[in-house]
Amino acid sequence: MDNRFIDKFDLRLRSQFLDNKSVSPKEVEKQLESLEDQSSNIEEIIIEESESSE
Repeated sequence: MDNRFIDKFDLRLRSQFLDNKSVSPKEVEKQLESLEDQSSNIEEIIIEESESSE
């Protein structure tokens, strides 16, 4: 992947792009609606805490 490519819908940068008007709220909404539901594709991971001896 080209390191110069930045996805304007990247969740980590979305608020910045909305603030400087690089992307509109309507564009974000349209992109979110286009995403496929992946909820059936999850795997549950259970993390058990172990007691540490000090």
